[in-house]
Amino acid sequence: MQSAHIAVSTEALNVAGVLLVYLPILVISFRRLLPQFATRARRLAGGLLVAQILVIAVALILDPTSEYERLLWALYSLEWNDTEWNIPATLASIQLALVGIVALLASWHAGSLPARQRIFLTASGPIFLLLALDEYLTFHEYIPNWKLYYGALGVGLAAASAYMAAQAPRRALIWYLCLIAGLAMAALGAIAFDTLWICDELGWLRFDGCLNASSWEESLEFAGIWLVLAGMLGILCDRAPKPANGVYRWLYAVPVVWVLLLLIISLTPRFELRLAAKPASVAFKTGVQLQGFHINGDPDSVTVRLYASARQADYVGLGYSIHLVDQVSGESIASSDEWADRQHGFWLFGPDYMPTYRQRMHVTIPPQSPPNRALWVVLTLWRKKAGEFARMKIVGSDLQLLDRQVVLSEMALPSDATAPSPTSLAVFDNGFTLEELEWPESAQAGDALPLRFAWRSDEDSVVDHIQFLHLGHGESGDWWVYDQQPLGRRLPTRLWYSGLADSETWLVPLPEDLAPGSYTVYTGLYRHRDNERIPALDAAGKPWSDARVRLGSIFIER
Repeated sequence: MQSAHIAVSTEALNVAGVLLVYLPILVISFRRLLPQFATRARRLAGGLLVAQILVIAVALILDPTSEYERLLWALYSLEWNDTEWNIPATLASIQLALVGIVALLASWHAGSLPARQRIFLTASGPIFLLLALDEYLTFHEYIPNWKLYYGALGVGLAAASAYMAAQAPRRALIWYLCLIAGLAMAALGAIAFDTLWICDELGWLRFDGCLNASSWEESLEFAGIWLVLAGMLGILCDRAPKPANGVYRWLYAVPVVWVLLLLIISLTPRFELRLAAKPASVAFKTGVQLQGFHINGDPDSVTVRLYASARQADYVGLGYSIHLVDQVSGESIASSDEWADRQHGFWLFGPDYMPTYRQRMHVTIPPQSPPNRALWVVLTLWRKKAGEFARMKIVGSDLQLLDRQVVLSEMALPSDATAPSPTSLAVFDNGFTLEELEWPESAQAGDALPLRFAWRSDEDSVVDHIQFLHLGHGESGDWWVYDQQPLGRRLPTRLWYSGLADSETWLVPLPEDLAPGSYTVYTGLYRHRDNERIPALDAAGKPWSDARVRLGSIFIER
């Protein structure tokens, strides 16, 4: 016999979860907490509680007509895994900022309170102000193991609040209990419900698909922040029931000032673009335009900061990819994919507002990646359509393109340093040294002549050089010439770095009609842009005539 189940929609369960959170708080706050506040403080706290409920209600019942509208009100996004930089996040940030300001005001008016309580309030203020900024700007995303640190911070605040509660007089006990309860609720939402999924049924309830409890999480966090604010306001009202200079009146200005601060912060990529970024002009079909970028690299990783402009509506659902692509094989050796960071889009100005966005991409290079190979740093923009990630078409660019990809820069992974050779064949004026040469005594016309050149660089280079090979016939005086890059296409000299030590085996195709006999062999370097040869010195420090290094002789058979 099957047990009875009641069918219910996931939307109804979300609403029920929110009601379970807020109904007890509404009863407690209007019966026990708000009546003890000063008039202006009571209006501020009550208004924020109502604002919370309204925002959550709109988020749950709104039927959005666009992706921008959906994200503007969303409590949580299953697709993008973030809902920062919208109306709910702004309200949460404002409330945390108010907690910090109220804590500092309470410390200022602490008067005869014991030093430990003044220290607690003074330290709490900056902590909550930083949390307010992080709530909107998500600094924690750039901190490894941030959940561990934030958890420790929350435990520390709760423990300090419990200690203060144990020392507080009876009339102030309720406010410290509000602090502890609020912190516990926020932690419960962030930890217990952040990844909670319930599929098919919950006890005797049955519903279609899977329920994501993100609305419960946000409700607990919202309500927890409000309880923390109520606790701080209660402490302030106890210490300064009728303060001078209109303290409570000025608290009403905090939300306005905080929104203006977030607006100013949203403009920072514009300043960074002008001060630190390499300019670019790459236009994509949907209206997104790359205006600049900055790249830092080391042997273990590459960090790319991108600066793009777009209408806020066009930026929704956008994604970035950075690939390190081998220039010879065309294969990607490392990559990073990220949804577009909307941190600097300010919702107050609507979907047509065109901010400058900053995107930080971090590419970790696998340990087994081959060194001394030319790599392109390649950017791709994409959108997810019908389950596929479609590359965005490029309609104009001042940078090199690879199909629908933009080449931002190039680089090479350095090899481990080695000691210089005690001997050398030639030292060139540009800091390059030809250290060794291996070749056969004779070769067959029509075959490939193997030559292994060992090179070293004592300076960083940004110039392309070509190495020439001249074979002069001893009897006829005829010359045969062959040119290529010293280390082949895998590492052009513009990417050579100080400390480079590497070799390349050339397979020089000898013509079938090459006259037999003894040939004198010369080599050297010239700049690709102007064909100017690079002067060189021999092992004794004497210049090679005509900037040609004499390697010796080889016999060509036929």
